[in-house]
Amino acid sequence: MALSNGIYKSCLHRVVVNCTTVRKSLAFFVCPSKEKTVAPPSVLLHAGADNPSRRNYPDFTWSALLEFTQKHYRADMKTLNAFTKWIQEHDGSAKPSYA
Repeated sequence: MALSNGIYKSCLHRVVVNCTTVRKSLAFFVCPSKEKTVAPPSVLLHAGADNPSRRNYPDFTWSALLEFTQKHYRADMKTLNAFTKWIQEHDGSAKPSYA
């Protein structure tokens, strides 16, 4: 969602399995280099009707998101909003806890 400034929504992965059918999975991952800045293309910042230049999420690095999801907050439907708040509150010393 951060890459599209909220235009395209993401979803949680859910699985229903049973004991008679083999589970098949196909995974797709977008993993930029760890210090790559994650930000939407400028063309998507002008796609909104109400406030075309409004940024929904701050720029961040992939390593910051990985650290957040591994140390502070596991993935769920509120992860990106909690991560945005964490970035905004982060002052370089103490990090808020979302456990």
